[in-house]
Amino acid sequence: MCVACGKGGAVNEDPHNYYDPGDTSFPVVVINTPGDNQAFASGATIDVTGNVSDNSLFQGSIEVRNDSTGLVLKDQYYEVHYIPSYNFSMSCPVSVPAATTFTVTVRFEDHGHNQTTKTVNIKVSP
Repeated sequence: MCVACGKGGAVNEDPHNYYDPGDTSFPVVVINTPGDNQAFASGATIDVTGNVSDNSLFQGSIEVRNDSTGLVLKDQYYEVHYIPSYNFSMSCPVSVPAATTFTVTVRFEDHGHNQTTKTVNIKVSP
């Protein structure tokens, strides 16, 4: 597997980046951890894990965003061409001076440009 790979240049130069108009099924995204509204203590590491499946996966991302400031704490990108199932994971240490809510967003797209987005909210306390 390749994480955040690419050869640069124009998007159309990538032989894997093509549109498949016959692909009408959406990727199925399951977030295993963290649970929605799960609470963490400041200094903890948030482990985002799960699975995505589809008949023609293309790319995806995981993002942890501070709801108060809108700042992205961490993001990670994937290119996962043509495999039927992929287990994703990302670890994100988090420290806060005051109680803070974060949104974890997992988004995957297939070669038919069908995109599925799942989110969970987490709370971090000092």
